[in-house]
Amino acid sequence: MAANQRNLQVFTYVDDNGTTWNKRGQQDAAINAVDGSAALTAGAPVWIDTKRKQTRKVVFQDPTTFRTVKFTVYTAAAFAALTSASTLSINVPGEVAAVTYNLSEKIGEKQPVAKAARQLTDHP
Repeated sequence: MAANQRNLQVFTYVDDNGTTWNKRGQQDAAINAVDGSAALTAGAPVWIDTKRKQTRKVVFQDPTTFRTVKFTVYTAAAFAALTSASTLSINVPGEVAAVTYNLSEKIGEKQPVAKAARQLTDHP
């Protein structure tokens, strides 16, 4: 049996403020069916995850082996549609049939907010 290769693609990501970005993610039929992904938006800036800026993500876990799959969810609507009852059939290399993973964690988006700097008074 041929091994499933991990392929990446650039998709449109809409942040919680409604701004459109382009974000790289996995190209996988099972994942793309639930992650709200759509073709990239020409001219939109690229979203790069940093320590202070993270996309919304979900983690699915195989209840037997405890292996996990973590991926970005590209729209708030797709994120809201995922519940504790959500499952995902993942093709695992070396397995004949797809393995059912259960949603185990939803991780919200993280973005810094601009704020005024503190101004210290001058001492004579």
